[in-house]
Amino acid sequence: MFKNAKSQQKVLKFDLFGFRRSYQPLRRATLFALALLFTTHFASACTESTAMMSTIAYPETKQVNVVEEHFGQMIADPYRWLENDVRNDKEVAAWVESQNKVTNAHLNTLPGRDIFRDRLKQLYNYERFTFPVKKGGRYFYLHNSGLQNQQVLYVRDSVDGAGRVLIDPNSWAEDGATALAEWSASDNGKRVAYAVQDGGTDWRTIRVLDVNTGKVLDDEVKWARLTSIAWVKDGSGFFYARFPEPKQGEAFQAIAENQTVYFHTLGTPQTQDRLVYATPDQPTLVHTIDITKDGRYVTIASTPVSIGNKLTVVDLQSADWKPRKLVDNLDDEWSVVGNVGTKFFLRTTQDAPRFKVVTMDIAAANPAITDVVPEQDSVLSDASLVGGRLLISSLVT
Repeated sequence: MFKNAKSQQKVLKFDLFGFRRSYQPLRRATLFALALLFTTHFASACTESTAMMSTIAYPETKQVNVVEEHFGQMIADPYRWLENDVRNDKEVAAWVESQNKVTNAHLNTLPGRDIFRDRLKQLYNYERFTFPVKKGGRYFYLHNSGLQNQQVLYVRDSVDGAGRVLIDPNSWAEDGATALAEWSASDNGKRVAYAVQDGGTDWRTIRVLDVNTGKVLDDEVKWARLTSIAWVKDGSGFFYARFPEPKQGEAFQAIAENQTVYFHTLGTPQTQDRLVYATPDQPTLVHTIDITKDGRYVTIASTPVSIGNKLTVVDLQSADWKPRKLVDNLDDEWSVVGNVGTKFFLRTTQDAPRFKVVTMDIAAANPAITDVVPEQDSVLSDASLVGGRLLISSLVT
């Protein structure tokens, strides 16, 4: 397949100058003339751009007298005021507007921007779908017709049924910047819990939609962030992760610490949500929540957003929902592949940098770890329990 690589490289060089593919060699003189023309034009454009930039008059930015001591050193922070939320601080909003005027005044003079804009529109203007998720006989999926700012959530009531719009975030804001973030349909397919992401912030507000009627329920969960959404089997509620409510006016400056896992029961206020799991001794951990297919166990993978994670399980058949730590260190990566009763299948890097699959029977007080699929020369990229079989996906180089 590579025997004509040398010829193809020559053709690609010609394509950079705008020629169609041709297998006829161009004369050196022609190439030299084209290169000279291109270089001259590029240099001229750069000179004009540099001259224009030198005449830009930037707005003045005020400085404030803020000095703090850090580790024995006095540190000045004269622009601290610019850390205020642009949505709430009129002075910061005015500064941003003046900066944008200067920037746009220069960008609007650059040649070729309309060409790039039109070409990008052509490249992005195609229909896109995500894989469907089957819940309660229904099929949920995201769809973008081409140039929509946000993907739209659709549902089909059967595999051959017509898709209908459930949630269209493009109607949420005039600028199209409010997005549908995480979403999860209940196992019976009757409800969808979905997170609203406003204007690019990583804060989420979780709402619940009735699939049959399209009505948004009264449930509202605030201050979710870096969260997953996991429904219990009977659809009575879902698990999520949230951070402490920030101080008034400091939502967008709040540090992402002390994330906590809660359970929200449908039809109840957030103040009654049940605290399930927290790690106050390690405030930087982020918790990813899932529920096993049999609906019995909640699994929580806790990581400081680096290699390695802890693994905790909650037995929903117990009265107290007491978390049980299966892995209490950050030395390796662990993920739950699935379970058969109390026997868990796990994908891990423990003594296996390219991953392996092990089992752990959590019925035991101190579960032993047994290799099922040892580490191979290839990277074990994924594993699933499907129909009583263990399916393995490997990356072979």
